[in-house]
Amino acid sequence: MRTNKYAGEPRQIIARVNCKCHTCGMPIKKGEEIIYWPNGKHPGHLKCDEADYRFSLASFEDEERYNQHYM
Repeated sequence: MRTNKYAGEPRQIIARVNCKCHTCGMPIKKGEEIIYWPNGKHPGHLKCDEADYRFSLASFEDEERYNQHYM
């Protein structure tokens, strides 16, 4: 599994506080697994944000591979 290389990368974490999902607006309970988007400080349910999260990870990996050719 890839570790976060950049501070702005979304990551899967455990919610530390009760909050609301930025996608669906439903509550997120403390202790629930969520996807956290640091750039906007947005929490989201796994089911709501998983597709975007996976797409972001794939984009970061593609960019990393592309940049390795020019170092």
